[in-house]
Amino acid sequence: MAIVEDGRLAEVFWADQDENVGNIYKGKVKDIIPGLSCAFVDIGMARNAFLYAGDVGGRGQKRSRNIYDAVKSGQEIMVQVKKEAFSEKGARVTGDITIPGHYLVLLPCQSEISISRKITSDKRREHLRALVEKVKPENVGLIFRTACLEAEDEDVLDELQVLLKVWNEVLDRFERRRAPSLIYEDIDVLERTLRDYLDADISKVIINNHKLKEKIVNYMNSKKTTFSFTVQFEEGDLFETHGLEKDIRRSLRRKVWLKSGGYLIFDQTEAMTVIDVNSGKFTGKDDFEDTVHILNMEAAVEIPRQLRLRSIGGIVLIDFIDMKDKHHQEEVISVLRRELKKDKAHTRVIGMSGLGFLEMTRKKSRYGVSEFFTDECTTCNGRGRTINLFAMACEVKRKLANMGYVESNTVVCEANPELLQYIENDKKNLEFITRRTRKQIKLQPDESLSISEYNIYPAR
Repeated sequence: MAIVEDGRLAEVFWADQDENVGNIYKGKVKDIIPGLSCAFVDIGMARNAFLYAGDVGGRGQKRSRNIYDAVKSGQEIMVQVKKEAFSEKGARVTGDITIPGHYLVLLPCQSEISISRKITSDKRREHLRALVEKVKPENVGLIFRTACLEAEDEDVLDELQVLLKVWNEVLDRFERRRAPSLIYEDIDVLERTLRDYLDADISKVIINNHKLKEKIVNYMNSKKTTFSFTVQFEEGDLFETHGLEKDIRRSLRRKVWLKSGGYLIFDQTEAMTVIDVNSGKFTGKDDFEDTVHILNMEAAVEIPRQLRLRSIGGIVLIDFIDMKDKHHQEEVISVLRRELKKDKAHTRVIGMSGLGFLEMTRKKSRYGVSEFFTDECTTCNGRGRTINLFAMACEVKRKLANMGYVESNTVVCEANPELLQYIENDKKNLEFITRRTRKQIKLQPDESLSISEYNIYPAR
């Protein structure tokens, strides 16, 4: 799934069977670490999940900075994954459960009502608050999402009842099942993208699968809101047709070129991400301050897009080129804030540090492009990255599956033997490609090609 803005890839999502963010588990507390004020919870995964004392706060559980006051060893608790397992770290979980919908997010362990900051009209905010105050249970909280800006009252109230029903089912499973067990699974990548992104900002949806197109249309029809966009069907590899494969490849690079000739450098560490703005080939005109201002303004537009595309989270430091004019500094920060408003993830701009870095944070929960498309290199002990065989094989198979238009009865794929072996082992997909294209697929090894290189052509 790709989100495209002005013809450029802004965000990308993929189906991942190992994804756990949003899932709710009945877990059992295994180890309590008072020095770190945390506990490790067995939720049935390879590594125990990490639960910070401040995240306990579920129903019937005390909120306390002292982990011993919050949970006991062997205790069965309900937790939700808020951050995927990364590297050697287990998943991070919380007792503050959230069940999101298109218009609302249900907060079963709270009682407050919050409204999206993007809904700025005081009249609309008061109306939404009054709409649910009489019908929602006292011990349940809600967040009104941006989609409520133009939503019908009936749609909002209907979704509230659906979310309350889901929560009651979760409670029932928690009582009946043994720990550790999964008691609520978040919706798949297509439904989640529809839930989070189908709003007034979307102008077009393009899809190459008839069944999924029908699913999207049914989703739209289930909402009483009138959508202004169209759903179009296109044959073939959409990522290739619309130039998105190139954008994904570029997002794996350390250097990002700007149209002016300047460039950005992205360095990700365990603790933070540092972004350096460089003038590169851009020399501007006569005034140095104006040159720097133009370059920093361009960087302020591109950086938020790269943060979304790369799914970068945590602390972010941006080293803009030094500006002496305070008005220019404020203008650059204002543009950065404006572009960050497009981001569904929560972001916070702190401001300029004493050393001249712009400090900001971005919430990260799911894997990014780098984690999905690359593996740690065993040769350099993880300091570099190498192409992930699974992701590369998927790309090749997508291309092969759309070669049905060629006149030849045989399609040849030349690639590195290691990559071809990976593709050859997936007999089920190869059979599907053969049926779909009505062509014979010939896999031809070429040791001179790297893992990321391949050639596909019709046999002569």
